[in-house]
Amino acid sequence: MPRPVMFSGRLKRRRKNRRWAAVVAATLLVAGIAVIAVVALRGFHMLGAAEANWKPMALAVLIALAGLIVLCLLAYMAVRIYGRVTSR
Repeated sequence: MPRPVMFSGRLKRRRKNRRWAAVVAATLLVAGIAVIAVVALRGFHMLGAAEANWKPMALAVLIALAGLIVLCLLAYMAVRIYGRVTSR
């Protein structure tokens, strides 16, 4: 039977901080993907009516997704840094 491991209060706060940072980043990612999807669908419907070239719109969606991933990483790091500063 394994013995329960004792963690210090500081380590418990860090683990909670990591979870909170992951929740913030995941929420931002889901909301961002939803906004990008809505804007992209509207754009593709307008392009379909005009029969224009859709490649620039697809490139814009890919750039928006890359920017969203960078934003999620920045939010994750900001929450981790904030937690580290306030836990001292």
